[in-house]
Order: sequence, then C-alpha cells, then structure tokens
Amino acid sequence: MKIQSTKGLVVFLIAFIISYTAYTLHADNTSQKIAIVNMENVFKNFYKTKINSAKFNKQAATYKEYADQLAASQIKFEEQFRALRDASQNIALPETERESKRLAARDKYRQLQAKQSELETYNQEKSAQLKEQYDKMRKEILTEIRKCVAKYASKNNLITVLDASGNTSNDIPMVLYYKPDMDISDEILQILNKGVKQ
Repeated sequence: MKIQSTKGLVVFLIAFIISYTAYTLHADNTSQKIAIVNMENVFKNFYKTKINSAKFNKQAATYKEYADQLAASQIKFEEQFRALRDASQNIALPETERESKRLAARDKYRQLQAKQSELETYNQEKSAQLKEQYDKMRKEILTEIRKCVAKYASKNNLITVLDASGNTSNDIPMVLYYKPDMDISDEILQILNKGVKQ
C-alpha cells in the first residue's frame, strides 16, 4: 500500500515538474527574445571608430612618408654604386682610376646595405607599432559596444544577442536567417552616436 502511494507521489511530482517547466518556458518565450546585431556595421559607423581611424591613418601616413624618404635614399645609393661599379670595369680608364672606383663602389655598397637594413628595420618596427595601436583601439571600441549591447539587452529583456556579421570556420554566415525586426543594429548605433553629428 505504501509502495503504491510512493509511486503515485513520484508520478505526481514528475508531472508537476514537467507542467511547471513547460509553463515557465512558455511564459519566458512571451516576454524574452533573441536579437541580432551586425557588429561589423556598428563598429564601422560608431563615431569613435571614425575618429580613431583618422588618427591611425594620419600616423600611418607619417610613418610611410619617412619610409619613402629612406627608400629614395636607398635608390640613390644604388644608382651611385652601379655607376662606380661600372666605372671600375671600364678598361678605357687607367688602372689606378679603376681601382679607386672599385674601392669607392665597395664603400657605396656597404652604405647601400646599411640603408636597406635601416629601411627594413624601420618598416618592421612601425608595422608592429601600428598593429599594436590598432588592436588596442579596436579592443577598447568593441568593449564599449558590447557594454552598450548588454545594457540594451537587459533593459529590453533580451536573452541572447547574436552577431550577424560573423562567419563560421567554413566561411558560412553564423546566423543563417532572422527576421528584419530582430536586428537592433540601428538602435545600438543611435545610442552610441547620441549627440554626435555624423
């Protein structure tokens, strides 16, 4: 008798748990939802991205200008080296003059190598600096965007916000389909760019 009562109680409890879970899920689905954000679009059109990109491009242009000067100097050294080398092989010139040109060509070649090394080192250093600067800027901006999305999601009772701009490792869109009204990219941009003239 007790065994049957216990079984009945277990069945009742299982049925209650299932019913309560179904009711809770149904209630949650009516008040909570999933939204989509195109992070690439938001990042690109955020006013801070534009400001920082302008600074980044200006810095890159300054580095390039100096690199171009080094490259021009390298070309000049190369032209001088070739002229001296060719003169050192000109049999119409006296032996002593050809020897003088040969020694001068050797010195110029060393200068050329030094200039090439300087240019390579400069390009490597500045490329690394630019990458570090860009990565830092990007990380700071994405952090701010994510905080804005999280605040918006909490305020609007969203359970999940997906990025529609990302692809899988197979180069397939992460989000295959969503209704247009699920996209909150414009709302996020309005919040981020509030009070800023575009």
